[in-house]
Amino acid sequence: MTSQFNRFFHRETVQDSGVADGKVIRQRGGFGVYAHIQIEVRALNRGQGTMVAWNAGLNIPAEFVPAVLQGIQDTMNTGVLAELELTDISVSVQDGCYHDIDSTADAFREAARTALVEAIRQAHPIVLEAISLVTVVVPLSLIQAVDAAVTSYGGQPKAIPSDSPSRTITASLPASNVGNLITELLRISDGRANISSRSDGLRPRPEPRDSEVFPVVQK
Repeated sequence: MTSQFNRFFHRETVQDSGVADGKVIRQRGGFGVYAHIQIEVRALNRGQGTMVAWNAGLNIPAEFVPAVLQGIQDTMNTGVLAELELTDISVSVQDGCYHDIDSTADAFREAARTALVEAIRQAHPIVLEAISLVTVVVPLSLIQAVDAAVTSYGGQPKAIPSDSPSRTITASLPASNVGNLITELLRISDGRANISSRSDGLRPRPEPRDSEVFPVVQK
């Protein structure tokens, strides 16, 4: 299923913590498949990125560690809400067990994905949107038109007092709207607007409207 969100402008994160087990127990002909892993996730402060810790010791043999980490990375890349990369989250491999004959790397990769997805769901995941700080310098006569344009693209304009014949307006707004806003500002100012923007971090995306539904990503 394709996400409704642009992966360049949106991320997923968690708000709380969660702990979950992932188990793969199957019988294939005369052979079994077995893996068990426990993963804990915690929210990090905004801008901290991601952290992965290993606290399972040798309960999971070293030969399966790369598969576990790959399963974690797979899930971190796709999230659980809207197929978005996860950020500002701590992932800790807490425990696990294996079978001398039936355990495989593929089984541990699958178990890691299962455990991490469930732990993230327990930790109340949300979608984040990238924010840009936009600065606009325009003639005084265009202040009202610029304010209206900025507001229509999700910003809250603030004018910087000045005695000059021009005014500087700043606003934070979704980064995904900046391109369209610049186009509109150049149109209403006949190209006289001086516009700049810079990244202003991430913030929780407002609750979706009734017409918007997050796709459920099955793992």
